Amino acid sequence: MYIAKEAPLTRYQNCSLYTRCGSRGSYSLPDNIPRTGLSLNFILKEENLTSVIGWILQPNGRGTLDILQSCLITIVLCSWSVLFLNVPSEHDGLWDSLQIKARWMLFSIIFPEVLIGIAIEQWKSACQSIEDFVRLKGQWEVARSSSQSLEERSRASLNLQRWKSAPWTMRQGFFADMGGIILKFPDETPFPVDSQQLVYLVEHHHLEYPAIQSCVIWDRNKADIFARALTLVQILGFFIQSVGRWKQHLALSTFELSSLAFIFCCVNTSYFFWHKPRDVSTALVLPCPAKIADIMKQVSLRSCKKYIRTPMDFVTPPTCRTSLVAPSSFRVQACFNWKKMHDGTPVKTFGNSTISPPRGLNILDIIYVNTVTIAYFGIHLAGWNFVFPSRVEQVLWRVSCLVLLGMLIFYLCAIALGTVMASWLARTFFKNNEATTILGAASLLPRWAAILLHLPVIIIYCLARSYIIVEGFVNLRALPVTAFASVNWANYIPHL
Repeated sequence: MYIAKEAPLTRYQNCSLYTRCGSRGSYSLPDNIPRTGLSLNFILKEENLTSVIGWILQPNGRGTLDILQSCLITIVLCSWSVLFLNVPSEHDGLWDSLQIKARWMLFSIIFPEVLIGIAIEQWKSACQSIEDFVRLKGQWEVARSSSQSLEERSRASLNLQRWKSAPWTMRQGFFADMGGIILKFPDETPFPVDSQQLVYLVEHHHLEYPAIQSCVIWDRNKADIFARALTLVQILGFFIQSVGRWKQHLALSTFELSSLAFIFCCVNTSYFFWHKPRDVSTALVLPCPAKIADIMKQVSLRSCKKYIRTPMDFVTPPTCRTSLVAPSSFRVQACFNWKKMHDGTPVKTFGNSTISPPRGLNILDIIYVNTVTIAYFGIHLAGWNFVFPSRVEQVLWRVSCLVLLGMLIFYLCAIALGTVMASWLARTFFKNNEATTILGAASLLPRWAAILLHLPVIIIYCLARSYIIVEGFVNLRALPVTAFASVNWANYIPHL
């Protein structure tokens, strides 16, 4: 260790003394020197300095504030751009709306891989609603040309005319699943219906095909084109900057690496939400001539007063075994008892993660989402050999990344094994012959057993995720020298 005192003050700009520590070439200021910012020129002129401790100014390169500001702006813009929330309740005010958005922004930052699962399931539900209405369209065409009943032919002709004026598309599917369509029954409080329930009502002649124009839906959409363009520019600039640094062997901070992983998730989420309207504040109310009591009689249900969301819950099938979101949601509900039963009062809006495709996901969808999730955790593993302020922080980073990746692999194996053995487990341990899925078998567990099984998983996962997020900020206190050097873009410009 030595202290350099002989150099003139003008050479060092922001300090007159510095201390070199250890063989790695990092430096810190002596205790009697104020920790003001150090200029990049000062650092680069010193020999054998590989890491920098303290806040770095940015007059001749990147500074600490540049790194922090770039990452925060990118994360905030991305988390805001993937907020495609369902239609709020008519009783929600501005403050309620802001609270919900703030919570979901925080959720998208902490659990972006779960948001991808929510997005793809809602996207798949909209796709399957198109398939169902196209199937009904084919039935109407057959009925119009070959039915012996005049009533059936006239009903089919009317539905085909309404279909021709407003075909069912992804936009209508998303709009219905986000609670954008409220039906007004003669004997029940108005409540929202999703696309599956609409298909059922139309197919069983309780409701005519809802000819909802796409322009009517898009008039309710408040997607800000300028905000999307700004987010796209920020993402592209951040990505190009990161690639340039990699090509020129300039260091990235862990915060920038986490931001790249977050961008990767947000791009995938935005793809699946592309056709979903944004910030729809009011639903479309449609009259339904059928009575809820008559609908219940048709399906041999004596009472419609016990349900989770609405009296039409009987249409929604049990959670499919291929659901990506349901196991995580079940784990949280099992520990914190969030699931509530509504007694006689239908909900006014759907939750933002409640839609599950009626026929589940196919194998390609599952492979895609799991590949994206593994890639998300794998991006963090790229920081395996990054320079950290201490050896302990480096080890904790590696352990956190491996824990997250290992928990994902364990989760997939457990779901696969549980799906195969769910019926056997329910019969053997609970004498139940009805449970056929892993969630059905897990729901038979007593409360204490469910907490004992799921709570440690939630705690370990949250600790690992929290450390990666916190380390992104903490790591800024000591970065490699090259982390503050700017990319020399002139190297990529052809010279004559």
